[in-house]
Amino acid sequence: MRLFTALLAFICCMNSPAFADEIVLGTIFEIKDSQAPTAQEALNGALLAVKKINESSDQNKIKLEVESVSGETIDVLKGVDNLSRSKGIIAATGIISENNALTAAPAFQAANLPFLCSGAQVDSLPHIGTNVFTLAVPDIRTGQLLAEFAGGSMLVNNIMLIRSDLSDSTARQADSFRRRFKQNGGNIMAEMRITEQDPDLSFVSRKLKELTPPENTNSTVLDDTVGVSDFVDSAADITIQKRDAEPARPQVDGIVVFAPARIASKLLNQLQQDQQIFPVLGGTSFDSIAMQESMKEYPATVFYASQASMDREAPLVRSFVESYKALFGQTPQTGYAALGFDSIMLLAAATQKQPSTSETIRNGLGQIKNFDGVSGKISFQGRSAEKPLYIMQVKGKQKSMATMLE
Repeated sequence: MRLFTALLAFICCMNSPAFADEIVLGTIFEIKDSQAPTAQEALNGALLAVKKINESSDQNKIKLEVESVSGETIDVLKGVDNLSRSKGIIAATGIISENNALTAAPAFQAANLPFLCSGAQVDSLPHIGTNVFTLAVPDIRTGQLLAEFAGGSMLVNNIMLIRSDLSDSTARQADSFRRRFKQNGGNIMAEMRITEQDPDLSFVSRKLKELTPPENTNSTVLDDTVGVSDFVDSAADITIQKRDAEPARPQVDGIVVFAPARIASKLLNQLQQDQQIFPVLGGTSFDSIAMQESMKEYPATVFYASQASMDREAPLVRSFVESYKALFGQTPQTGYAALGFDSIMLLAAATQKQPSTSETIRNGLGQIKNFDGVSGKISFQGRSAEKPLYIMQVKGKQKSMATMLE
């Protein structure tokens, strides 16, 4: 309650009347749906960025207008309308999920307001119009990088691929991973597709059992009768068993999962319950508050993709984590906090040394190169940011950064 009261007071301070030298920006995050805890971290990052800017003496001050929405289309549209019509903003940022991004982006485009999408990874989003920009590493690139990591660093060649069969972000990551992994010589022993919102995942364990070679039975027995002497000048027949080895059946090296967080969490619990313990590689859906406990409880190592690492050895990252904890009472658990922070800092950077207008931000964002963000070096190619992807590792209840991929 104390943290909520402090945050509410902080937001109210952000929404105080603007002064003449202030830039009015908007944020819109999914604080009212199932992704609320993760979206809250992204909003916290944005609030921290405003605080940092307003405490600096060499930057324009920021007034932040905050819209909290659910995942319902009408609610997202209402949030965009509130920001664009009545709040006086010149640009906006926010949204971490695909469906909400595909709703919000066209609405901002129609309102002629620059919108930097913080977390959604839809490759086609910038093609909606000249006002739409993206920060996160897109789905297709994420799948490719994870395939390179699986074969090159994780050293798994024989995998089971478990994936969403819906037309969503996780499915696009899975398709991209599958193509690159097979191009690199990887062997997908089984591909399990999830088509239901709340599936019975016991079929995964059954399939894994089928794929596991039985111990000490990998041979066939043939009877071969031969004649020998019994040393008393009579013949005796002795039957000798000859074993011919069957072709070796490969062992599953690891499990790769591209599924929504609630299903991925359920899957880890199912595998643990059925004692089917393998190293796991997950997509960006693993980088959510909902997945944290399930990954820590899983007995084997879990690797997953994240848009930022709070363990990266960089002064900016350490400063961000310390400031975040001081303001919100705990360290960020996902990379989305960094994306929220970087989004505001990028919008502010696009207005430096120029009049603060929507056109300034629209033109300025696309020209940013090598921006030093908490999520890494950021450069825009057109309206899409290029930045690193991070592979996080959870082992023995401890989380750390495995590597950074570019």
